[in-house]
Amino acid sequence: MSQMKLKPHGGLKQWEIIMVEFPFVDLVRGKLRPALIISNDALNKMGNSVMVVQITSNLSSGFREYNIPLSDSDVIRYKGTLPMYQSIIKPYILFTVDKRLIRRRIGLLKPEKTEEVKESIKRIFSID
Repeated sequence: MSQMKLKPHGGLKQWEIIMVEFPFVDLVRGKLRPALIISNDALNKMGNSVMVVQITSNLSSGFREYNIPLSDSDVIRYKGTLPMYQSIIKPYILFTVDKRLIRRRIGLLKPEKTEEVKESIKRIFSID
């Protein structure tokens, strides 16, 4: 089990998995959902929001050719976090999240998996 100690006042990092409170339509209640930060560290320090892509445990959803499998062994988890469920990263579902909606920090994606996400993003946006 890979874990690292989270600096309590450290800034949000690119390739960090977070838990975000997504509001329901009534804006009164919400549900915690995982997301992967893709904005760079400099941008993460400047603004009140971060750019993220969706992570879901619904393994059969979305566009399979762009989905990236994610397991607990792909994450350097922060101390005290629970193991990740088998999931998929959906780099084609991109959005910004207000930092105030971030409830938990799970850990960092390992470099090998980070490369898979980068390659999928390049394919999605036709970047050479």
